[in-house]
Amino acid sequence: MTKSCILAAVDLVHKDSDTHVMEEAILLARTHGHDIEVVFVVPDQVYSYAQEYIPSDMRQQVEVDAARDLAAYADSFDWQGVGHSTKVLRGVVYEKLIERADVLKAKFVVVGASKPSVKDLLIGPNAARVSRNASCSVLVVRPQ
Repeated sequence: MTKSCILAAVDLVHKDSDTHVMEEAILLARTHGHDIEVVFVVPDQVYSYAQEYIPSDMRQQVEVDAARDLAAYADSFDWQGVGHSTKVLRGVVYEKLIERADVLKAKFVVVGASKPSVKDLLIGPNAARVSRNASCSVLVVRPQ
């Protein structure tokens, strides 16, 4: 990407509810003249007991399938001339989003947030962690 970039974080499991994230990211990109990188993070349970029982080729196939699904999801939007790309990452969601924003020198991260609950207040959702720790501005978009 040659222009300044916006990182739009989506969850392919909840892609229907993340449509508003994409719409806001496209509007922000058009307004500020930025490109968009649409990112999905495959949560990696590195310290999970079950992780050792998952064959490595299956883990790789998840990333291949996610990349295909993310590209198809991105293609479903009217980009209105905004340059865009997609990226699948693996790891702890908020950590990977912050790292990727830093690598891209992103101007904004656009991330969705669900209705807060008591458990979110105790452990903090990914959106809250990204907004607290990112080195760029973060737009947290609530569902309509």
